[in-house]
Amino acid sequence: MTKVVNARRASAINTAVRLFTGFLLAGVAAAAAQSPPAGPPRTSRFSVEEATIADVHRAIQHGQTTCRAIVESYVERARAYNGVCTQLMTRDGMPVQAAAGPVRAGSRVTFPTSTTPIASVLPKIEEYSGTPLDFGRMEPTMSDPTVLQQYGMVAGIPNAGQINALSTLNIRGERSVSCRAECDRAPSAGPLAASCPAACDAFRRQPDALERASELDSRYGRHPDLQAMPMYCVALSFKDVYDTKDMRTTGGADVSYAMDAPPQDATVVAALRAKGAIVYAKANLDEYNAGSGDPGGPARSTARGPETRRKRRGRPGDGVPDRPLALRRIWCTAPSARRPEDRADSRRGATTSSRS
Repeated sequence: MTKVVNARRASAINTAVRLFTGFLLAGVAAAAAQSPPAGPPRTSRFSVEEATIADVHRAIQHGQTTCRAIVESYVERARAYNGVCTQLMTRDGMPVQAAAGPVRAGSRVTFPTSTTPIASVLPKIEEYSGTPLDFGRMEPTMSDPTVLQQYGMVAGIPNAGQINALSTLNIRGERSVSCRAECDRAPSAGPLAASCPAACDAFRRQPDALERASELDSRYGRHPDLQAMPMYCVALSFKDVYDTKDMRTTGGADVSYAMDAPPQDATVVAALRAKGAIVYAKANLDEYNAGSGDPGGPARSTARGPETRRKRRGRPGDGVPDRPLALRRIWCTAPSARRPEDRADSRRGATTSSRS
């Protein structure tokens, strides 16, 4: 009898052990199924919006982002928002043919075919008897006749969702008109094409913004020397009056230069690069930063309606008189980039040579 009892007890114990082991293994398997796969720890994508310089440095040091990812974020934002925000102002408001502009952030700029009739801005235009109006039109650029741009009077597009802020991005193949496309191929891709200007061979040896960011990542990784480079991986854009040796610099003018990139950086550009900054773009401005309209001299007009008076952008108190709004250039830039009295421009148009 004793042997039978012991055998039953042993069998019960074994059954209990097997059940416990089964439950334990099932729990481990379930936990493993819910756990992330083995590998490097995940990091959330760093957002450049509203980020300070300290935020950028901290994110790089903590492995949340890289210098190249920072610059890529700026290029992505340019691709999404740096577009056409104006349409031609015409006599009758009739649509125009579709036209393609320059390449920016890897995509070709496209212009709206709809136009704004001038009567919607100047209701009594039929009473006008002054100098012929410079109505909006699409024309080839001087620097590249295959590229069209808006010229003449233009009007802002309400809620366009775009902002015409950057004229050139520091991306290989589009950062220069003189050395565009294959004339800006990396030296590792082969010799300079025979059809390219000879000056492009030196120009293409300069890294673009993304390549420069990769160089910094390779050299410093998560441990940049912030004492020596307090502007490390800070992405900047300069107005086109500042020379940048790795980008087209024409003072905002559409000119067919033999070589549109200067031989060296402006002093402030060189200083910021030495401190670790990356110049990723050039910003729009009036031709030669002089403002549009009012050429002065005997051609200067003295007639203007009181409702069209505005001061030009520039230094307050610089003595430049008011001039008709119909001679103003609009860039659809953010209000924070303008003086308060300039913000009304987003509702009306005007320039004699707008670039998008």
